[in-house]
Amino acid sequence: MTAASDHAPFKRKEEKPIMKHRNSILVATLVVAATALPSMAQQSSGMQDMPMQNMPMHNMPMKDMMQSANAEGVGVVQAVNPDQGTITVKHQAIESIHWPAMTMTFKAAKPELLKGVEVGEHIRFGLHTQGMHGTVTWIKPVSP
Repeated sequence: MTAASDHAPFKRKEEKPIMKHRNSILVATLVVAATALPSMAQQSSGMQDMPMQNMPMHNMPMKDMMQSANAEGVGVVQAVNPDQGTITVKHQAIESIHWPAMTMTFKAAKPELLKGVEVGEHIRFGLHTQGMHGTVTWIKPVSP
């Protein structure tokens, strides 16, 4: 053996480009996120029409917010959407469930509850609540 053969350059194995795999993983992650986000947003839209930026919640007991209850409210109809089965009411405080006065959109328990209800009408209504979500169970017009 000669000295030259002892120091012959060795051949490296060709390595696969790591960046190629990282980019594939990144693209796959972005695709999954882009497809999942719209459905997640749609599921959580129950309170989207509820202006809560000025809603004082600091004194609201958390255990009371999470329990289900039946309650009565008084308010003025702001919108009625029979196609979606919803009614928006600017209601007074509902003390029995520790809700301050606010404007909320509620689901109607039955679509026929919304028949004949008009925007601007003063109403008394029954609610079945679960946390900060309520379902209107009955509606009666009242004098302003």
